[in-house]
Amino acid sequence: MKNVFFTCLLVCLIISSCSKDDDNSEVVAAQDATVSATINGGSFNDYSFDLGVYATARGTAGNTISIDLADPSGTSINLFLNGTDGFDSGTVKTIGNVDSDSFKTNAVIRDSQSLTYFSSTGTISITGNRAHPTQTNLRLISGTFNINAATIDGASSTALSGTFTELEY
Repeated sequence: MKNVFFTCLLVCLIISSCSKDDDNSEVVAAQDATVSATINGGSFNDYSFDLGVYATARGTAGNTISIDLADPSGTSINLFLNGTDGFDSGTVKTIGNVDSDSFKTNAVIRDSQSLTYFSSTGTISITGNRAHPTQTNLRLISGTFNINAATIDGASSTALSGTFTELEY
């Protein structure tokens, strides 16, 4: 009986170690999510944003994406992408653009003291958007952003530029 058990175990190991080469497609593993950004002006002086946590959400109709980023010091960046032109790689979202559902592409930057900057001009460019290689119904989005923003009273302004990579949504 031991021989049958070991034979079955050996066969299972051999089968599980074989690679399937039928479709010749390569699945690229998901990379760690990263954000690299610099904020300059207003209460920021060449501030290097370090990702602490992030959350992404797709609107209920699937026509918007919200990307919420925070660093360990309490600075946060919120990017809202409306549905204009979709979310494929190569799509450029223009700050202030209003889509057919009246959603507006914008950004909000908050420093650790809660001074809030609202976007006035700039772009968010999608450089990658692919199915998650291991999680069903999830996607990975990457992009760049260059945004100018100011406080509500216009007394202070700042510029935000950077990249995000492999954020799940």
